[in-house]
Amino acid sequence: MKKFIGILCVFLLLTGITSNLYALEEQRKPELKKEFVKLKYVEADEVHKVLRSFQSPYGRITSNDDLNIITIQDTPEIVDKMLSIIKEIDVKPVDILITMDLILGSMDLVEIPDLARLIEGKQSKKTLESDPIIKELKSVLGYNHYYRIDSSFIRIQDDKYSELKLGGHDLDLRLRLEPHYVKEEKGDTFQLDLRLIQHISAIKTDRIEKKEKEIILIGTTLTVKSGERTVVGVSKLDGGNRALILILSGKVIK
Repeated sequence: MKKFIGILCVFLLLTGITSNLYALEEQRKPELKKEFVKLKYVEADEVHKVLRSFQSPYGRITSNDDLNIITIQDTPEIVDKMLSIIKEIDVKPVDILITMDLILGSMDLVEIPDLARLIEGKQSKKTLESDPIIKELKSVLGYNHYYRIDSSFIRIQDDKYSELKLGGHDLDLRLRLEPHYVKEEKGDTFQLDLRLIQHISAIKTDRIEKKEKEIILIGTTLTVKSGERTVVGVSKLDGGNRALILILSGKVIK
């Protein structure tokens, strides 16, 4: 009996200590604030990853990818900081308007039928050669004649991939673009990942079967200042007697 009473006393004592520790812990637990945020432009999962590093031991962050809502619960100071971070990153991405000219430079007058078809109805050589960039290219590259094969423009969102077809059926060129906006005090710029690719279709005959393939004519990453026009690259053809020249300008639209 005495042994039972002793065990009961120890149990009650431990229970009391545990209750006191729990109560003490509840007293120490800070006041928490809870906020629901409906995101407009960025994905909830991406914001969740950013905010986790600011979370306190008492905090909790959840995201609903279907509704694009993030729920944050933490101390008032940390929640306010998280709301400020969300305000900075959940912004409408800028658009970038890119204009491209595909130029053929040639040592001689173009007489090859397929290239003649490409330049038919395009801007005249006289008008093209009055272009300041073409004048500069003439002194640098040494080609005597320049023809605009194609001209096009595309509007792309920041950090989005896009593809544009150039050159018509005869050349079947694909221009692949991915811009990355860079905010600067002196002016807007963007980095551009660019690939000019020639697509060669499969050829099947009784004796020969050639598979489809892609040839990278121009591949580069460059920095473009908004509003400026620049030569992106040159791809030589026919042993250097001709070349495809890609000229590009871009404008950041906010």
